[in-house]
Amino acid sequence: MLKMTRLFIAIPLCFTLLVAWFGWSAWQAAPPLAAENLRGAGLASAIAIEQLAVADPSFRSLARYSTPDIAYFALIDQEGIVRFHTNRHLIGQAHLETEKGISPDGLSEGRERLGTGEEVYLLRTTIHAEPDDYLLVLALHTYRADQVIRRTQTGVTVISILTTALWGLTIVLYLLLRRGERLRREMRRREELARLGEMGAILAHEIRNPLAGIKGFAQLLQRSDSLEQGRSYAGIIVAQSLRMEALVNDLLALVRADQGERQPTDLSRLVADCVTLLSLEAAKQQVTITVDSAAPISASLVVERIVQMVLNLMKNAIQAMPEGGLLQIGLRQQQGCAYLTVSDSGHGIAPDELTHIFAPFWTSKATGTGLGLALCRKVAEEHGGSVRVESSVGLGTKFIVSLPLVS
Repeated sequence: MLKMTRLFIAIPLCFTLLVAWFGWSAWQAAPPLAAENLRGAGLASAIAIEQLAVADPSFRSLARYSTPDIAYFALIDQEGIVRFHTNRHLIGQAHLETEKGISPDGLSEGRERLGTGEEVYLLRTTIHAEPDDYLLVLALHTYRADQVIRRTQTGVTVISILTTALWGLTIVLYLLLRRGERLRREMRRREELARLGEMGAILAHEIRNPLAGIKGFAQLLQRSDSLEQGRSYAGIIVAQSLRMEALVNDLLALVRADQGERQPTDLSRLVADCVTLLSLEAAKQQVTITVDSAAPISASLVVERIVQMVLNLMKNAIQAMPEGGLLQIGLRQQQGCAYLTVSDSGHGIAPDELTHIFAPFWTSKATGTGLGLALCRKVAEEHGGSVRVESSVGLGTKFIVSLPLVS
């Protein structure tokens, strides 16, 4: 959830910073770009006017010169008399414009507001037309050049709105994810509580039965006058106590977080030792054990946990063949993993039971705690491996354990 939160914050933040940089750059570049457009249009018109004035000293051709950008233009002689104006009523009148303020390169420019209230771009420059020089006063409309600024402002506004909407959507999604995560945690908590309740009930049942036996036979032992009968009762009490001890040990092994120290171990030797430990029990059950193992296979293991897992799988296989049968153990190495297979020729497992066999306290046997296979799966996963099962009713069951090898 923390990674998801950081991702939801990082993406809009990076996008916002990028948009802010783009908007600020566009905002800063728009006014100079509009000014350059006006300057370029003004200089182009000034050149055209100068060429017309040189070609026609009577300035009659200037009356036909017009562009959409020109508000007006005028030619003023050295004495301040208007020699040409787009408003012909002003020709011949004295004009207040002089060459004062014109820079050394013969040009001055700037925005000014006319008496009509319109803001124009005013260009003043000197043009050379025989036999005299004239001051050109050229006023250009600014609305076309200002479209750059207006479009930039519109673009920045739209991007700002979209960014705000993105943040709003991000916040909504974040709140929905938080709510979903809370609901999932609550569901997990309820499932855990239900599971704990179920496990507690099963555990209470498993403990209550031996306790009832211990209590009953202890009471009989108190009233027993026969030493031989007392010994029989004591033996039953010891057996029930051992059953409770085994249950507690299995529970501790299942919930233990400390995995222990891993050591490079020869799996072939470990499996052989487990076969030796269970050979007597298998012989009593008329079960034949065969081992198919290649060369020594070394893996980094917590030996006690792996031994416990292998013994559990082998005991389950022996118990699945009450009338005797064949227990086959295979060990092979492939693609950086060791694969241990434990196969029996028992009655097999029904398909509807396969999904439950690794659940704690689930068992199909009349006796047993139902913790053995759950413990096997946990041990395999602690070592970075896995355990899976293949079974057919009437044909037997095979457990396949994969364990990473020592690099």
